[in-house]
Amino acid sequence: MDRKRTASLMAATAALGAATALSVAAGAGAQGTIVGCKPANNVEAIIDDSGSMALSDRNELRRTGLELFIGAGSNEKKTLGAVEFGTAAATVFAPRVIGASAVGRKPMITALRASIGANNGGTNYDAGFVKAFQDNRTADARIFLTDGANNGTFNNTHFPGPRTYVVGLGIGAPGTNPDADRLQKIATDTGGIYFPGVNAGTFQPTFNAITAAVSCLQAPRAFVSKPFTKAGQTSSGTSTVARSTRNVDVVLNWAEPTNAFAFSAIQALGRKNKVLADLKGKGKRDKLRTKKSSGETFRSITVRKPKGTRKLRFRLKAGRVTVPEVTVTQLTQRR
Repeated sequence: MDRKRTASLMAATAALGAATALSVAAGAGAQGTIVGCKPANNVEAIIDDSGSMALSDRNELRRTGLELFIGAGSNEKKTLGAVEFGTAAATVFAPRVIGASAVGRKPMITALRASIGANNGGTNYDAGFVKAFQDNRTADARIFLTDGANNGTFNNTHFPGPRTYVVGLGIGAPGTNPDADRLQKIATDTGGIYFPGVNAGTFQPTFNAITAAVSCLQAPRAFVSKPFTKAGQTSSGTSTVARSTRNVDVVLNWAEPTNAFAFSAIQALGRKNKVLADLKGKGKRDKLRTKKSSGETFRSITVRKPKGTRKLRFRLKAGRVTVPEVTVTQLTQRR
């Protein structure tokens, strides 16, 4: 990846974090939550699967983004349903509690992999919103993703509706074109957030930012690596941890499924950077308590914060690099 593309990714990653914070912030609560924000417990995803997605999302990151949402520790008790739309719309899976078990989540992931395929013709926003309402009338939040303009007249079927997190894949900021203005209107009308200009590098990080926003958590802190060009290269980062934090979600994202990355270390640090516990500790006292989930292009680990932790340090390592690229690691603190 050249310097220009790396700089673009870093700017886009910073922008998505800022968009999340500015759009939902009314002040930080004691546990890093957003004061005045009510967490959503029932989410409906509306995913564009029109033919143009074969080019704009060739790696099906819209699917792995939802898999990341399903695997997030903060979403275990939430209900999630999903529809895909193009010319028409169809149910991907009916609303159900996500749950903590990987076995329980597997049918949702299997349904996503079977349904998403850029094989649904044109782009009909109304079909997606109407089907979402039919499937999940009690949803208190929605995720709406599209890569293009609505075909024909849009009848504003998003309204009235729950707050909607709108992802514009390759669609710019409001004021730059009518398509962007329409997507901003959907977000504004429902009290949601519009994420413009999303690309392959920021696709999954955007879904992770939505995970935080849905639960009224402060925006994740993002670390963008230098370009990886070969196996064995490493990257690292350190973040302070609030005293009130109990869990930290550490999520590693990349775009190219033929590449492979993993965490080689995660450490809880106390005073004077003393290592209190490690991802690979040998005993009960020095091994971090974690929950893990993974997909083709992400690794997610929820870390239970040991007593006395002031910082969390991570190191990731490239296992396979077929295409040079940078990675994005995000840390979200929660109770």
